[in-house]
Amino acid sequence: MALRPLNSLTAWCKPIEQAPNKGIAEQAKCRAIKFDDADGFVESLVANYSADCRVDYFEITGNDLIMIEMKDMELKIQHLSNNGVLKKDIEKKVLSNLENKFTDSLKIIQNEINSSLIPVINYLVVANNTNVIMLDKYLPKNPRKKPFVVCKTDEICNKLSTLGTRLCP
Repeated sequence: MALRPLNSLTAWCKPIEQAPNKGIAEQAKCRAIKFDDADGFVESLVANYSADCRVDYFEITGNDLIMIEMKDMELKIQHLSNNGVLKKDIEKKVLSNLENKFTDSLKIIQNEINSSLIPVINYLVVANNTNVIMLDKYLPKNPRKKPFVVCKTDEICNKLSTLGTRLCP
C-alpha cells in the first residue's frame, strides 16, 4: 500500500463543479480533491482501477473521509424512464450505482492513500435547479437505505466548512 502524504494530494484540488446541466455548468465556491476523470487523482495511480465506479471528489480531515458525487439526477432518472425502466427499478438502479461509487472509491482511497481513513459522510450533490419532488419520488425514503446526504451545488461548500479543517482551501 502506497501511503501518500496529504500535502501531495493538494495537486489535485479543483473547484467542485457539476458537469454542464442543460448547457450550464455549476461551480461551487470551494475546492476538493478531484478523484475521477482525466484531471483527477485516480488517473495518477499505477494500479488499474478502470472497472471501478468512482465518486467525483473527496476530502480528508484528520482520519475522516468525505466523498462527493455530482449527479444530474433529473437527467439520469429521465433517461431511465424514457427507456421503459419501471419506477421501482429506477430507484434500485440509481441507488446501486451510487452505492458502488462510494464503496469502490473508499477501497481505492484506503489502498492508495491511507488504510485508516474512515468514511464519515457521503454527499450526493445535485444541480441547484433539481426538482426536489422528483428526488423524493425516486430516492429511498428511509435515510438508512441511502449511503449519502443530498444537497445542491450552492450548499456543498457550507456543509464541508462545518466539518473541520479543509485540505483544499
